[in-house]
Amino acid sequence: MKRLVTFLSALGLFLLCAWPAAAEETYNLKLQCMHPPSLMGYMETYAKDVETATQGRVKIQVFAVGELVSTTDTLKAVGSGTVDMGHACGNYYTELTIGNIEGGLPMSWASPQEAQMIFDNLGLQKIIEKEYEKHGAHYLTSMWAVPFQILTKEPVHSLADLQKIKFRAVNPAAKVFKSLGVNTVSLPAEDLYLALSTGQIDGVIYGAAYEYTVNKFVEVAPYLVETPITNPFVDHVIINKELWDSMPADIQAVLKLASEKLRWFYYLMCVANYDKVKETAFKGVTSLLAEDVKALTKASQAIWEEEAARSPENAEAIKIITEVAKAGGRL
Repeated sequence: MKRLVTFLSALGLFLLCAWPAAAEETYNLKLQCMHPPSLMGYMETYAKDVETATQGRVKIQVFAVGELVSTTDTLKAVGSGTVDMGHACGNYYTELTIGNIEGGLPMSWASPQEAQMIFDNLGLQKIIEKEYEKHGAHYLTSMWAVPFQILTKEPVHSLADLQKIKFRAVNPAAKVFKSLGVNTVSLPAEDLYLALSTGQIDGVIYGAAYEYTVNKFVEVAPYLVETPITNPFVDHVIINKELWDSMPADIQAVLKLASEKLRWFYYLMCVANYDKVKETAFKGVTSLLAEDVKALTKASQAIWEEEAARSPENAEAIKIITEVAKAGGRL
């Protein structure tokens, strides 16, 4: 962890150095973020890094969730050039075959280090990048978001408890829980606080403890299940491909380096705050039973196979994930 923080600090210093200027075109870009203002400070830092490193040649204006387009329309908007850049996750895009795999299938990887090996060393990100290009978007980076944890209005100790409530989840997690008898509904992130406060739903799987605190979901659902369904959930930053291809190499290099710094920043921030919020923000913190974790893992395999059958690219991706899970003793 210390080495990682050192790397990010060094990369940050590099980005803040003056980048060789060429007398050229400037770029005023709009970036649609999937988070509310309370959680998008890290994306604004990203924009500042890019502006500083390019000596003002690239300015990125960050918009909170839903301000320009809905999260589910981010890929379409970026691909068409309606929005220059987007921060979201592949699970939201029905038009993207590999999106569910990219975002993190339930039980598909157990740590950000494992995810990084799968994405970078074993080739998953290259597969993903090619799929985004088909939709007019250049894939700048995958981002380690957070451990994917459950928040509820009443304490949950087991799958049997989850089966008694109405629970918000999005695919593919929703499919896994439905297969185990849990009543799931799909709602966009911007509607979750109201849905919890009015009793429309009794629980969510949306993010991690820190996010639930900052978003104030904990005010209306104060119980955390810390057993992660995916660790980490994976977000991304994308940019319109025609725009990207038109940019000079030095601008592309800054955007790429700044994105690599961003990959770890949010995850480390959430983990660093976890112990504090765990002790102070929740009425109770529980874990699922070992037998329930096994049931979730078994149910997840059917979803992996279903995703693999959707395309040859998906099949290749699932082969990578399965081999790593077997090597790690999880299968």
